[in-house]
Amino acid sequence: MAHFPTPKAVTIITTGWVTILTAGAVIAASLHLRLNIQGRKLLISDVFLCLAWCAAVATASFDIQFTVMGALKQHIKITLDGYDGSEADVILVMRLFWASSIPFFTTFYLCKAALLAVYVQLFPVFMHYRRMLLWAAIVYNALAYLASMILLFSICLPLSKNWAVEDRIVGTTNVMCSASSPAIVFQVGWALHFFGDILVFCLPWLIIPDLKIRKALKIGVYCTFGLGIINMTFSLVRFITIQTAPIDDLPFGLVELWSELDVNIGLLVASLPSLRPYFRSSRKAGYSDKSDRYKYKSTVVTPNRISCMGGFDIMTMPTIKENVDLEHAAPSCSTPSQKWENETAGSGRRAGVLRHGASPSQQRKRPGHPKSD
Repeated sequence: MAHFPTPKAVTIITTGWVTILTAGAVIAASLHLRLNIQGRKLLISDVFLCLAWCAAVATASFDIQFTVMGALKQHIKITLDGYDGSEADVILVMRLFWASSIPFFTTFYLCKAALLAVYVQLFPVFMHYRRMLLWAAIVYNALAYLASMILLFSICLPLSKNWAVEDRIVGTTNVMCSASSPAIVFQVGWALHFFGDILVFCLPWLIIPDLKIRKALKIGVYCTFGLGIINMTFSLVRFITIQTAPIDDLPFGLVELWSELDVNIGLLVASLPSLRPYFRSSRKAGYSDKSDRYKYKSTVVTPNRISCMGGFDIMTMPTIKENVDLEHAAPSCSTPSQKWENETAGSGRRAGVLRHGASPSQQRKRPGHPKSD
């Protein structure tokens, strides 16, 4: 008989809520900077993060109820073998366990949606093929979430069979779900989720090497997105632990602990890129911290284009046949101070014409113009 570590209920709850509160602090810090300090509106990625945090709180709340009902005791197995509650309690635990999958999957895919929303801002519009890959990843994750929900609700109908405790009752056929049904939901749901994690993890590396930012900041970007490896590691260990264990020997608490770690580490990793405004605020002067528009900096005849993507600049060379009008291009992408200098210089030139040239009345009466009778 295989022996697995059996975490205590307090360990499960503490681990889950510490990671949730840490992620909440990160999200709150980013929202404070955006709303109160910068005075900007919320981005769609911020909305997804807030929804993901709420879904994670809902997921962790099920463990509190399981603890109250005594289902997270160390000797209780995933089959509820060893649970000393009444039949009504067993049905309620099974019903709650099935229902907890809804916020569980929702948290996963809202975290992915938050990161993908950041990538939409990060990927320049002129990187057509890379943006096509980005939108393909967005479509895949949306369909994967939809498939997971459909599978959860349709693999065993009616839904009451998911928490039935008797094989047969009078006047009915078999009312319990097949033992393979929860396993199929777990395996398919995990495979869709893990492949989505791989896509989300790989996408930023298509542009990170091209970022024209300070070395220290680039290292921070590498570390931030590199934390996705930790998230995928927890997910992989969770799958191997549950999949390879005999169903009769797998502790209920161990399943809950790994599920909490997987979903909450994913939430924490997804919330870290929301701190990028703090990185931008520490950059040296000359870079705009409050604009995601294209910036234009050049001292040569054929200038480089600099695209500001959520605070990171990528320089790309224009095509050979491109005609660049510096006089008309600069005002559209200059900072407010530069616009004020341009307007001041223009006013000075007009004043010089009036001081040193002919007055408007003299211009109308220059020789060569017909005079009125």
